Amino acid sequence: MTVLIPLIVAVASGLAFAAYKYPAAYRVMCIFALPVLVMGGFLVLAIKIGDLNGSIKSIYHELPNIRKYALSDQLPYQIRRLYDVGQFLKVFLIYYISGVAYLVFLLVLPDLLDLAKDGHHTPT
Repeated sequence: MTVLIPLIVAVASGLAFAAYKYPAAYRVMCIFALPVLVMGGFLVLAIKIGDLNGSIKSIYHELPNIRKYALSDQLPYQIRRLYDVGQFLKVFLIYYISGVAYLVFLLVLPDLLDLAKDGHHTPT
């Protein structure tokens, strides 16, 4: 985790530099990168939701055994797995939405800077 944070900061800084210095090149890169990121995110979500579905089915099939054996070892493990997958999905969605929003912000950054340079235009 300690290596991941500086890597994320370096990538974000590099993207910001590219968006500011070379806006046309960044737009082209963003047109190709955003669909790849969206599909990658959907793939991760599909895998995790499939894992969640498998855990739910396992718990469902374990429920009739609760009366017979009080509580098996498998059920607490599956409940912990459900909680862990739910936590992962929350964190993943927060980071994923933040990352895509940052890329879109960098996409419109040159236009915002040009607007700030031109000054305030008030309709008369």
